[in-house]
Amino acid sequence: MENLSEGLARSRTRARYSQDDVGAALGISRTMVSYWEAGRRSPNDRQLVALARLYGCTVADLLRGGSAEAEDADLAGMLLRADGGIDPGSTPGIREFTQFLDRYAELSKITGIPIHGLTQSPFIHRSSFEQKDDARRKAEEVRSHLGLGTGPIPDIDTVCEMLGIALFRAPLGEDLSKAPSGAFFNHPEVGFAILVNLDMTIGRRRFTIAHEIGHALFHSADGRWVVSRGRSPRENFADEFAGEFLMPSEGVRGFMEEAGMSPRLTDPVDVVHIQRYFRTSFPTALVRLRQMKAITRATYAEMRDDVRPVALARSLGYPIDPEEYEQNAELWRIRRFPRAFLRMLRAAIVLEEMSPPSAASFAGLSIPDLVHVLGQPTNGQEPDWAAAEFEEFEATGVV
Repeated sequence: MENLSEGLARSRTRARYSQDDVGAALGISRTMVSYWEAGRRSPNDRQLVALARLYGCTVADLLRGGSAEAEDADLAGMLLRADGGIDPGSTPGIREFTQFLDRYAELSKITGIPIHGLTQSPFIHRSSFEQKDDARRKAEEVRSHLGLGTGPIPDIDTVCEMLGIALFRAPLGEDLSKAPSGAFFNHPEVGFAILVNLDMTIGRRRFTIAHEIGHALFHSADGRWVVSRGRSPRENFADEFAGEFLMPSEGVRGFMEEAGMSPRLTDPVDVVHIQRYFRTSFPTALVRLRQMKAITRATYAEMRDDVRPVALARSLGYPIDPEEYEQNAELWRIRRFPRAFLRMLRAAIVLEEMSPPSAASFAGLSIPDLVHVLGQPTNGQEPDWAAAEFEEFEATGVV
C-alpha cells in the first residue's frame, strides 16, 4: 500500500490541509491520519471516498500515489476549515456559496457565455505594506482605476461587476463573534468571488463587500481564500481599505467644507447628511468620521447611544429603505445572486438550453422568482408611470 500512503500525503499537501484538518473533517484523530500516511494503517472504503472528495481527486488517484492534479476540490471544506475553523451554524451558507460557484461555472459552459472573472489582481501589494496609510493609499488606487474620483459609490454591486468579482450573499449567522462577516475565494473557473453574510444589517453588508474587495485585490496572492473573522493585520488592513473606499477622506472633508460644516462635527444632522451623501449607514459613517478624527470620542459615544438616525433622516427629507427598519429576507431570494449570473440564467431559457422549471431548480429559485428573472411582471402589466413617462417625452418632442 506504499502508493496509497504516498498519495494520501501528497494529496493532502496539495490541498493545503494539515493532518489536524483532515482528522476534524473525517471525525478521526490526527494520529490516525499520520498512520495512514506512514503506511501503518489503511483507510476503509468509506474513508477513501471522503478523502478523495476532500482533496479534490478520485479514489483511483489516491491509490496511484496522488500524482493527478486536483480537479474539483471540496471547496466548502476548504473554507470551513480556514483560519482555525468556522462556527458550525455558518456551514449551510458556506456550502450554498461554493455550490453556487460550481453552478455558475456550469451555466457558463451550458450557455457558451464567458464569465470574465478576475483571476489575478491588477494591483501590486507586498505584505510589508499593511499599515493604515497603505490601506488608504490602495483604496485611492482602486477608486482611480475605476474612475470613481472621491465621491459616493452609488452601487457597490456594480463595482464588483466592473472589477470582475462575483458577489454572492448567504446567511452565515447573526453573532459575529462566532460567524464570519464574509469571505473571499478564488474559484478555479469563476475567478474572484465574494461571500457576504446576509444576516447582518444592510449597512454592515455594504462595508463587508468593500472589506472583501480589499482582500480580493491585495491578499489573493497569499492564498485562494480568506475568511473574515477575528483580528489580524490582514483584517485591519481590509477594514481601513473599506472605510477609505466607501468614504474617502478627501471626499468627506471636501463635502464638509462645501456644506459649511465645521472640521470637528458635533451635530448629528451633519453626520446624517454625510452618511446619506456617501450611501452608507449611520454607524458606518460615524465609525469612519471617528477614524478621521472628525468627531471626538465623547461625541462618538453620545451619537452612538442617543441618535435615532433613521427617524432623523426621514425628518430631513431623505427616502428610507424599508430594510433600515427591518431586514426582509424575501427581498434577497433573487438579489443574493450576481447580476451577471441572472443574465446568464435568463439567456439559458431564452436560448432554450434550459426549460423554466429546470432553470428554477438549477438556481434554487421558485417559479415566481424565475418570472422576475425573465423580466415578466407578475400581474401581466407594466406600472402605469412607465407609459405616462413615454407620453411625456413624446409630447414634448424629445423623441
